[in-house]
Amino acid sequence: MKKLQIDPQKNSSIQKIFFVIICVAAINLIANYFGEETATIVGNFMYIPATGSLLVVSIIVLQRLGTSGKHGTALIALVGFAICWFIAEITWMVQELYFKIDPFPSTADLFYLVGYPFLLMFVISYLEPLKDGITKEILALAILVAIIVLVSSLYVVFSEDEELSNYEFALLAGYPIADAIVLVPSLLGVILFFKGKVNFMWTLFFVGVISLYVADTTFLYTQLDDTYYTGHPLEMLFHWMYFLMAFGIYDYMKIFKK
Repeated sequence: MKKLQIDPQKNSSIQKIFFVIICVAAINLIANYFGEETATIVGNFMYIPATGSLLVVSIIVLQRLGTSGKHGTALIALVGFAICWFIAEITWMVQELYFKIDPFPSTADLFYLVGYPFLLMFVISYLEPLKDGITKEILALAILVAIIVLVSSLYVVFSEDEELSNYEFALLAGYPIADAIVLVPSLLGVILFFKGKVNFMWTLFFVGVISLYVADTTFLYTQLDDTYYTGHPLEMLFHWMYFLMAFGIYDYMKIFKK
């Protein structure tokens, strides 16, 4: 009977991913054990390595592969997304830890929202060569899932009794809409992985986007019932998102290392 052969390099990468995920979860839970104030400080500073890793890897892969062709356009969009969200996270951290003000809503939200079109452009550009593997049934399923979760999120926002400013209302409604749009191609990417069209490491990027959706949805509920704080246990989902994306891009870069 033949034994299943596992690529040692791939196995090493998977081990690193799980190690990072476990470490992030452990740091978050330990910080929360010492109280909300400690969790807030640790949660904010965790975004430096999280967003920084994605930004650095994105810039490196763009430099190595260049800006020409469709892949070049996709990578430029990726760097645009990484820059926007890196600035957003740093802005959030400075406002909360240095200026001692509530960072939601704030200028950080502008950078988050500007980053979504870049993320969507990148994900669609990557999936375009694989469009022959996307059937109408698969596309319909992905859209249906996105619509269901979007409607449930918007229902919560519209049924909120608390008085919200127009800006706050627009943000709370805007994030679920943006997430739902990006969720569709991300679900397609994961489905294509199970069909053998996308490699495991690259699928991590799509899983990262799905993690973003789950985190944003949870953020919406906790923000409305006033239980959210930076460093909340749900925060690890945002951190996981950045690290999963960074690992996926890093693996993509290794393919072209030579």
